[in-house]
Amino acid sequence: MSKVFKRKWKTKSGEKSCWAFDYLNTFGKRKIVSGFKTKIEAEKEYSKKLNEINNGIYVETKKTLTFREISEKFIKYHAEIHCKPSTLSSYKTYLKNHLLPYLGDMRALDITPNTINELTKIKQLVKLSNKTINHCIILTGTIFQNAINEGLLNINPVSRVKKLRVINAEMQFLIREEIFAILETAKKHYPGFYPLLFTAIFTGMRRGELLGLTWDKINWVTKQIRVDKSLYKDQFVTPKTINSIRRINMSNDLVKVLKEWRLKCPPGKLNLVFPNSEGGIQDGDNMSKRRFLPVLRRSGVSQIRFHDLRHTYASLLLAENVPGKYIQMQLGHSSIQVTMDRYSHLMPEVHTQGVEALNDFFEKDLNNKHKFPGNNYKDSVL
Repeated sequence: MSKVFKRKWKTKSGEKSCWAFDYLNTFGKRKIVSGFKTKIEAEKEYSKKLNEINNGIYVETKKTLTFREISEKFIKYHAEIHCKPSTLSSYKTYLKNHLLPYLGDMRALDITPNTINELTKIKQLVKLSNKTINHCIILTGTIFQNAINEGLLNINPVSRVKKLRVINAEMQFLIREEIFAILETAKKHYPGFYPLLFTAIFTGMRRGELLGLTWDKINWVTKQIRVDKSLYKDQFVTPKTINSIRRINMSNDLVKVLKEWRLKCPPGKLNLVFPNSEGGIQDGDNMSKRRFLPVLRRSGVSQIRFHDLRHTYASLLLAENVPGKYIQMQLGHSSIQVTMDRYSHLMPEVHTQGVEALNDFFEKDLNNKHKFPGNNYKDSVL
C-alpha cells in the first residue's frame, strides 16, 4: 500500500487538487480514496484503513451482490462439497420455498435484523411452525457467515436475531403390550416385514441404516451389527455423524429372527438384509405406508412414526436401568448429553432415588457422629 499523495487535475476554471491514498481491495484491484481537503485527514483515514486490513476486519463487498448470489455461492462451494445429501436437499428446499421468494433479489448489504424479523412474522402468518422458521433463520445466518468467510461481506445480520421458542412434542414410544401386539400382527399378516420391524425395535437403528444394512455387517460370533452406512434416496451414504458409526449388540432373540430370515431373504447383488421382493433397494416411504402403518392399524396401536421405534428401544433399556453411556453408544448419539436431554424424562425412578438418597443422608450415619444442627445453626451464625 502506498502512502498518502496529492491528486491534481485541470478544469475550465483552473487547476484543482485534493489529498488521497490507494490500496488493494478484497477483489485484488487497486482502489483510490480521494477527496480529502488536508493531508492530515487523508493520513488519518489511511491509517484507519491500514489497521483494518492488517487485523483482517476490513471487507469490501460488491454493492450489487444479492442474497440469491451469496446463497448460490454457499450451495456450490460449501454445501455441495461438505454437506450430506440429505442436508443439501433440505437447504435447497428451504431456500426455494421460504427464503429466496422474499430475500432473493434484495442486496445482501440491505438485509438487516429487522428484515429477518419481518420474514419471521410473514412465515408465522402462514402458519409455518416455529421449528421450521428457526431452521430458516439458522440457514440464513449460515449463508451470511459463509459470505463473510469468503471476504464478500463483513456483517451477519442474523447474529442479532432471536430465534422463536419451540415446545418439543411429547416423545412417543411403544409399551411392552403394544410391542407384542404389532410383532404378532406383522408375523401373521406381513411375514416379510416382521424381521425388519423386530430389528428396528431391538436395535434402535434409523430407517436408512436398516434399509442400507448388508449381511456382511452382521457378526454371528460376537452377536453384533456394524453400522457404517445408511441409505438415502437409493444411495449409500455415510451415517449421520461420526458417532453413528458403531457396533450394536444383538439379543439372542434377534439373532434367531435374523438367522431364520436369512434363509428366506430375497437374494440380490447388493446383499441387503432388508431388500424389496426382488432383492433390490427397498423404498423407505413405501415400506412405512404399505407395511408399518397397516400393522399399527391391524394391531389396534395408535399411529406413531417409524422413527419412534428408535425411542421405543431407548425406553426399553431405560426401563431396565441400563447406563446412559451404553444407550448413547448403541444409538450413536454425538454425546451423552444428547441422550440425557432426550430420554431423561423416561427415568422417573432416578429422580425418586435422588430424593431418597438425600433423605437417607443422616440416617446412614450409624454412629450418629454428625447431628443436624437445627436451631443451633441459626444461633451460631448470629
